[in-house]
Amino acid sequence: GTEYGMYISYDDGANWRKFQLNLPMVPITDLTIKENDLIVATQGRAFWIIDDLTAVQDYNPAITEKNLYVYKMNNAWRIPGSEGGGRRRRGGTEAAPANAGANPINGAVLNFYLKDATDSTKASLVIKNSSGKLMKTLSTDSKDDKIEVKKGMNQLVWNLLFPGAENIDGMILWNGTPGGIVAPPGNYTYTLAVGKDTAKGEFVVKADPNYKCSQEDYEAQFNFLMTAQDKFNEIQKAIKTIRSVRGQINDFIGKQGKDLPKEVKTKSDSILKKLDGIEETLYQNKAKSGQDVLNFPIRLNDKLAGVFGTASSGNMAPSKQAKEVYAVLAAQIDEQLALLKKLNAEDLNAFNQLVREKSLPVIIAK
Repeated sequence: GTEYGMYISYDDGANWRKFQLNLPMVPITDLTIKENDLIVATQGRAFWIIDDLTAVQDYNPAITEKNLYVYKMNNAWRIPGSEGGGRRRRGGTEAAPANAGANPINGAVLNFYLKDATDSTKASLVIKNSSGKLMKTLSTDSKDDKIEVKKGMNQLVWNLLFPGAENIDGMILWNGTPGGIVAPPGNYTYTLAVGKDTAKGEFVVKADPNYKCSQEDYEAQFNFLMTAQDKFNEIQKAIKTIRSVRGQINDFIGKQGKDLPKEVKTKSDSILKKLDGIEETLYQNKAKSGQDVLNFPIRLNDKLAGVFGTASSGNMAPSKQAKEVYAVLAAQIDEQLALLKKLNAEDLNAFNQLVREKSLPVIIAK
C-alpha cells in the first residue's frame, strides 16, 4: 500500500529522504510557504507548521567542518507574549489538550552550529537597534540573562524586551516595578561571540498586523517608556545611596558610644533627618506588605510606575495626559534628587571634616 508522509530532496528530485519529524503518517493535501514557514495541510489531522525553514534551506554537510556557522535569522513578529521567550500553549497556565499545537517561539530566534563546545565555553549574544543602542546582552556569564551552548545545533532567543527597571529587594509598589519595554518594529543587529569566533548579522522585527499603529507612534511609545524608566532608575539609585549613607552614619555613631562629641551627634542627626525626608518623598517606607499601599499614600516612584504602566499598555504613542503627568512627576523627582546631591556634596563633606577635626577613631576595639 501507499506509505504516506513528507519527503525532501537536495539534488533536484533525483533522491528523496523522509522528512517526517513529529508529523503523523497521514495524507498531505497541500503545502505552502509563508514568511519562510512551511505550512502543511493534512487529511483529517489539522495543519502543521515548521517555523523558519532557514536551517533546512542552508543544509550542507560542509557546515559541520566549521567552528561556528550561523544561520540567517528569520523576521521576528512583535506579538504579545511572556518575558521568557519560550513556547506558549493554548489554555494559559492550565494543562494544554494532548492534541494542542505549540505556538511559535515568541521573539527573535538565532540558530547556529558549533563544531565543539564544553561546559567552560564562553559565549554572548549582543542585540542593538538601528541607532546602535544596546537592547540586550545574553551571556554564559550573566546571572539574569544566562545562556548555554553545546556541541552541534544551538538556538538562542531574544524576547524583544529591553530590560526592566532597577529593582530593590523588599520594595512594595502598588504599580510594581516597570517591566521590560517591547522593542519597536525596525532593523536590528546581532553580534554572536563563541570562544574566539565571532559572527555578526541583521534581522527585522515586524509589526503585528492586527494593530494599526504607525512606525512613528511605536518609536514615540518606546522613547517615552525609556525616558520614564531612566527616571525611575534615578530614584532607585538615589534610594540605595540614601540607605547606604544612613547605614554608614548609624554604624559610625554606634561605634563611638558615650565618647561621641555633641557637635558630631547634632550634625549626624541633621543629615539623617534630611535623608529620611528625601527617601519618604521618593518612596512609601511604611509599605511592609501588599496591603499597606492601600492604607498609606503612594510616593513618587510608585506614581511614576503608574504612568509607565499606562503608557506601555497597548500599541500607541503616549497620550497627552501621560506626558503631562510625567512632566509634573519628573520635576518633583528632580527636586529631591537635587537635594540629595547637595547633601552629599555639602553636608557629608562637613560631617567628615568634623570627624577629622575631632580625631574620632574609625575602628574601635571593645
